Amino acid sequence: MCALNPSSSSLRKQGSRFLIRSLFWIPAFAGMTVMMGSSISFAEEPVKEPEPTATESTAFEYSPDFCEFSVKFPEEPYKTKRCDGENETKCYELTSFTQVFLMRATVNFRVICNPLDPSVYEKFSPQVMETTLKAMTAGTIAKTFNSDYSEDEQKRFKQAGLVGEGVVGQTPAIYIAQMWLGKQSALTVQAELIGEADDEADKLYSDILKTIQYSGVKTKTEEKN
Repeated sequence: MCALNPSSSSLRKQGSRFLIRSLFWIPAFAGMTVMMGSSISFAEEPVKEPEPTATESTAFEYSPDFCEFSVKFPEEPYKTKRCDGENETKCYELTSFTQVFLMRATVNFRVICNPLDPSVYEKFSPQVMETTLKAMTAGTIAKTFNSDYSEDEQKRFKQAGLVGEGVVGQTPAIYIAQMWLGKQSALTVQAELIGEADDEADKLYSDILKTIQYSGVKTKTEEKN
């Protein structure tokens, strides 16, 4: 990895934040990391971090009964009803989670999972999914580093994502947006890491990202909390 001065905590934190910006996790594909627009070179194979446990930073699993995907949070996220248009005929549930670290940094996630007609699956090409992600992040991402697309070998789901930078007020922020498309549902994730480099905030941000996965088609008798 890039050489860092071990005596400088600020440099270590900058390296940690740069690594988060440079790595894009797609945990559904064997937990592998995909480089996104990074100039980092590895002299040897990077050490794989241990998976977070339910007792650490990912205790609550978000996965509605119709949703083929899941995300784990350290505590139950906040849910609000949102509607498009004045007649409120198209409504959805926005699930959000925010944690502030002593005013140094903020971790913020916004997650939506909606039912989907199976016929829609084939209509969403990589280009359509990328366009959707750019529309989701319009006005928030000032610079996009890269985007990526993958499809499950068994064609159960598709996944697209992008990573970029922006500014919240005067504070720099890292953005990761993902779209997961299955045969009966679609999951969108917007993840923000705002503020100074902070070990706790960086770890929570990456831990939550690594829990996002395809969890399979569920029946209503298999509802989760």
